Amino acid sequence: MLFNSLNFLLYFFVFYLIYYFSPFRIRKLLLLFFGIYFYSQWSIGGTILLFSSILFNYTIGILIDKIPANKKRPLFIFGITANVLYLAIFKYFLFVWGVLSDLRIEFGESPLLWKPNILLPIGISFYTFHNISYLIEVYDKKIPVCRNFFTFVLYDMFFPLLLLGPIERPGNLIPQIESERFISKDNIWNGLSLFCFGVFIKSSIADPLSRYVGIQVGSFLSLEPGILWIVAPTIAFQVYADFFGYSLCAMGLAEMLGFELMNNFKRPFFSSNPSEFWSKWHISLSTWLRDYVYIKLGGNRHGFVRENINLMFVWFLTGIWHGAGYGFIIWGFYLGICLVLYRILKHLGLTKLQNKVFTGIGILFTFYTFSIGLLLFRINSPKESLLILENLRTFPSWNQIPFMLLLIILPLFLFDLWQEWKQTDRPTFFVTTKPYLFSVILVLSFFWFSLVSPFAKEDFFYFQF
Repeated sequence: MLFNSLNFLLYFFVFYLIYYFSPFRIRKLLLLFFGIYFYSQWSIGGTILLFSSILFNYTIGILIDKIPANKKRPLFIFGITANVLYLAIFKYFLFVWGVLSDLRIEFGESPLLWKPNILLPIGISFYTFHNISYLIEVYDKKIPVCRNFFTFVLYDMFFPLLLLGPIERPGNLIPQIESERFISKDNIWNGLSLFCFGVFIKSSIADPLSRYVGIQVGSFLSLEPGILWIVAPTIAFQVYADFFGYSLCAMGLAEMLGFELMNNFKRPFFSSNPSEFWSKWHISLSTWLRDYVYIKLGGNRHGFVRENINLMFVWFLTGIWHGAGYGFIIWGFYLGICLVLYRILKHLGLTKLQNKVFTGIGILFTFYTFSIGLLLFRINSPKESLLILENLRTFPSWNQIPFMLLLIILPLFLFDLWQEWKQTDRPTFFVTTKPYLFSVILVLSFFWFSLVSPFAKEDFFYFQF
């Protein structure tokens, strides 16, 4: 069920009425059952695999806490390795199989005709990272082990973040599950407004942009000269509206249930350099990789060269985390190189000059660097990256620019501009403080939704990851 589907809205409405008037212990049970039902709508087989992962990580966590100190490390390494292999088998095995087939063709042999049929559980990258962070935190004694199996199951089956995150830290989510949560009137209205705006930007911005992009880049072989200069930023706004929309829905649903999830985006398109951008885009993933990979590799503690080698390795992992394909690997290296080049300029003292002109240029350059990188998601072979470069050698003409796209993007841009001006840490609305102004905005949003929203529902972009 999609968050923006009628089925989900009806089921959630009934669930929420029962949940709101139920005592604390019953609420936990309701959350668990609804999470199981919600995930099983995608795949029963995937649900069984998720429960297997939950049981395994719960057991490893308990054993790490119980066994003697000299035996903890081998068990911890086994637990992390098993999670990585679990993700690799279900997400990357078919890609590796395809690479082997391509190599056979390159050496003049016949391709591998047989292909194994392997289920790819939705959200596997998110909940596997969820469990890895739990094992690391328990092993490092940053959090106590979760002994209540029911609580641990709910930690992985909490439905607002089950499919696409954010990758919530166990030290934040588990205590919220274990403690009684009071739901105030502000929780309900703020949560509902976040959810509605998330659905709005998904349906009214991401979906129309997705159809335009699909028409333009059905094949890189038949592109109009220079059209990628238009398509690239369109993809950027499509992906942002799609994933930011989902994150707002997740935050809103969680707040209505009495929980607080981390903010996954903080107006990234106002960033003036790549380092700032990645501190504001998909924050739960970037901080996860920083804390559990980059810092564990030594971070910046072993000199500037080693620091950037660590950074490139992290970006290689970022690429393959996003998907099994040539484009994702190239994308990871591309953005890693962009970040390393910026850090070299900073190291040489060439980024100290700060004024409005340079900041504006930096924002535009950072945005286009990211946008062009997203084109790599769509390539099926390394050779297609050359077609992208060839198309970008030409600039588009004015009559190629569909100005309707600017109107579609406008509500999201204005919202981010307002939040940037207010310098908010979390997306906020003024439901209770300025109800009349909020009502006007709500009516305008409804008319905008009616004008540009498609009736057909598109899957969330990040479901493929």
